[in-house]
Amino acid sequence: MNSEIPQIESEAQEPPEGDAEEQREKPRRGGAFAASLAILFSLVALAGTAWMWWQDQTSRGQQDERVFAEIARLESSDSALALKLQQLRDELEQVTSADDAAQLAALEDRLAADRGQLDRAERAIREQTALAQSLQAVTDSMRERLLAAEAALSAVSNRPVDAGGELDVAEVDYLLRLANERLQLFADPEAADQALSVADQHLAALDNPAYYGVRQEITAARQALAALDIPDYLEVAAELDAAQSAIPGLPFRGETEALDAAAPAAEDGWWAKLKGVFARLVTVRRSADEADVRISLQDKDYVRQRVWLQLEIAHLALMRRDQASFRGALGRVQESVDAWFDPEDSRVQSVAGQLSDLADLSIAAELPDITAPWSRLRGVRAVSSTPAAAAAPAPGDALPENDAAAESDDSAEPDAAEEGPDQEGAG
Repeated sequence: MNSEIPQIESEAQEPPEGDAEEQREKPRRGGAFAASLAILFSLVALAGTAWMWWQDQTSRGQQDERVFAEIARLESSDSALALKLQQLRDELEQVTSADDAAQLAALEDRLAADRGQLDRAERAIREQTALAQSLQAVTDSMRERLLAAEAALSAVSNRPVDAGGELDVAEVDYLLRLANERLQLFADPEAADQALSVADQHLAALDNPAYYGVRQEITAARQALAALDIPDYLEVAAELDAAQSAIPGLPFRGETEALDAAAPAAEDGWWAKLKGVFARLVTVRRSADEADVRISLQDKDYVRQRVWLQLEIAHLALMRRDQASFRGALGRVQESVDAWFDPEDSRVQSVAGQLSDLADLSIAAELPDITAPWSRLRGVRAVSSTPAAAAAPAPGDALPENDAAAESDDSAEPDAAEEGPDQEGAG
């Protein structure tokens, strides 16, 4: 039994004949595959080497062509340069005479002058550039300051204002309109200046930087009123009244001589007195070559009334500030006084002097425009009345609230103009 077991094991260890042949064929197949793969790599390497050699030959040919082209270009440029050098030699050989030397010197002088002009132009350009740069810097700084001022003004204008401040601003608005009314309607610069002064005091009490521009406009308007040269209309009217009151007492031509001749007879007896009484009823005038006129009491009254009416016309022209009518009326009064009244009398001479002085006056003074403070105040109030969302509008944008404020101010202006005459009459 033990002898059978090793035999079985030995039989199991021996491989079959078919498997042994397959095992011998496997190494042969692996070697053939490796050989074929090596041949393939060799062919690929040979093809790559051939391609690289072909590219090297192609690039070398192109490089040779470029070298030959550059050599040809250099040769052509050398020939052109040689030709130019030959031409310059020929020109230098030709510039041997004195005239050619003079022309060359003139050309050099012109070249030097052109260089000087070019230098001056360059300096001017540099100066203009520096000036433009400085102006640009100043403009930029001014723009920044303006933007900062607008921002500050917008911030200040949007501050809440109490009811008392609003009433003060409304009173300032009324005073500014009243000043313009007194100047334009009644030609009263003193009252206009007082109204502007009171308005400035109210704005100073408010202590709001938003109204600083309004105060500047008020100061400019007061300076314009101070520089205004107009006569005292009340004094001129008083002088016209004095001349009117003196007209009934002015003696006509010849009356003074008749009274002087009748004066000594007053010391005689009762007969002389009786003749003097009857002599007053009859006026005796001496006829002369200059004038041979007789005037009655009715004519005297007519002349005096005419002169009085001409002075009244001068009064009306003074109230209307009509320079031509004023001087025309005074001229007619002067003609009547010279024609009818006694020039030797002191009262006539006094009235004639007053009329001459009045005729020389200039009553039509050019009144300045003082509406700028009121316009500036309206703008500030319009900006302050806008909502906070539109506190900083873009330049040139219209504010819808401005129109409403302007319409309200315009509607209030006629009321102030209507109150003016009533206040003047009350005064």
